[in-house]
Amino acid sequence: MSTTACVTLILKGVIFAAWAALMFRTLFRLNTIAERRRRALGQSPLPFRQTISTFADFAKGRTLRTDRNRLIWLTLLLFASIALGAAAR
Repeated sequence: MSTTACVTLILKGVIFAAWAALMFRTLFRLNTIAERRRRALGQSPLPFRQTISTFADFAKGRTLRTDRNRLIWLTLLLFASIALGAAAR
């Protein structure tokens, strides 16, 4: 394996690790927000209505906007690195 291929693979791995860490962090934070909303309404932690509305707020940019923007940019960067790697072959 050439040096360029090794560097590219390591770079893709770092980008993916950052993307995965941010994704899990965001999912856990969204779940915490949904649980707080359910408890504020006096519901048990099991109903999914607040979870779905929390994820919808995230998708619309109302909740955790900076995490959402970072996730979008990391996803685009990951796709670009994959495309550039495929084009270089």
